Amino acid sequence: MSDFNIARKNMIHNQLMTNNIVEDYILKAFDDIPRENFLSLEKKPKAYLDEDIEIITNRYLMEPRIIGNIIKLSKIKKNHVVMDLVCSNGYSSAILSKLSKKVYGIDNKTNLIEQAILNVKKLNIDNVNFLNKNPVNGLKKKFDIIFIFGGVQHIPDNLFDSLKNDGGTLITVLYDDNDIGKIHIVKKLNGKISRTSYISAQTPILKEFQKIRKEFIL
Repeated sequence: MSDFNIARKNMIHNQLMTNNIVEDYILKAFDDIPRENFLSLEKKPKAYLDEDIEIITNRYLMEPRIIGNIIKLSKIKKNHVVMDLVCSNGYSSAILSKLSKKVYGIDNKTNLIEQAILNVKKLNIDNVNFLNKNPVNGLKKKFDIIFIFGGVQHIPDNLFDSLKNDGGTLITVLYDDNDIGKIHIVKKLNGKISRTSYISAQTPILKEFQKIRKEFIL
């Protein structure tokens, strides 16, 4: 067994299972996807640390514990069609591919989208479609779940239009006005939107989802 395989097993036991992420189907998805494949050579040794790893400016490989909690709270099912906004070079989409019917990965970083396509191809994953688009705009399609694996300060209203009306869910790390981030679920049911916050998470905020702060000139 390689050092990376050992590190992956340790991550599952020490970062996921110890944080009550114990569902076999989630743990298997993490075990199936080699996290090191999505990092540059110099960053591969950090692959299984419990921290966010910068891939390029404003794009991160989120720490495993938070990814795991987001997936667990989403209640994803094998028949779901999901969208992975700001998918970067495809790690989160690859994980989701093992847990759902179809994944749409969206990012506007051309090089990362190209890497993502190659990354999932090497893993023989065929149920992910990567699109080079502005993640803030999403897609004009209905989804069971929209994932944003990153910190956000606001969620554009247009994304709610892409949620299915029978319980469609958007899940991300939302920061409040006091700069406290929590895993946040928005659910759409019969046209009505409900919101629930869960565990704290200090995930880096994505610039596309930052609030525009007004400056006052005296």
